[in-house]
Amino acid sequence: MAQADRQRLLERALALPHATATDFAGGRKPPAGADPDHLRRIDDTTLRTKLVEARLAEGLQSPKGPQKIASIVRIYPGFDAPPKATNGRVKGGPVPARTASPARGGLPTVEELERLLTRLREEENSAVHDLAREADDRIALLKRTLVDLEGDELEDTYRQLGAAIESRRALRAQARQEAFRRIEADASFAERSYLRFLKR
Repeated sequence: MAQADRQRLLERALALPHATATDFAGGRKPPAGADPDHLRRIDDTTLRTKLVEARLAEGLQSPKGPQKIASIVRIYPGFDAPPKATNGRVKGGPVPARTASPARGGLPTVEELERLLTRLREEENSAVHDLAREADDRIALLKRTLVDLEGDELEDTYRQLGAAIESRRALRAQARQEAFRRIEADASFAERSYLRFLKR
């Protein structure tokens, strides 16, 4: 691509509206360390394809079917976005051995594994927060209910409260499972293919 064409494409990319944390759906979060100025929303699928093929952008979130979520890309002004693999090939040539398709038994590169682990930690922390809030609400409700109970109902509610407290203590294990589920459901996150190398 000619330099003038690259510059025009970069200008179009930087003219896109900014994406915010609230634009990310399904528990996703902006990539750790990403410049917020480089996270953009894009509705033009043709332009999105051009940006990705030119390695000017990396797709972070894309609506699938009837989903009403924002299409988000991360801009790489240096035209050094991670190449998009397609059917075991990277645009512009064969996949090097170090980035072989996971479907063919390839191992992740250090960078890919780091991205996966970073995303896993983010999702796990988010899941802990969400699950803890639900558990705390349940515990608070049961505590308030105890005041007006007696007899068998009081004993039963005490048991429920004890179970809720134990469940609250086990949140980290639940959050790990939820983090895996969220990543597995994100088709736009290529590194999800390497989850099989991690113990749940």
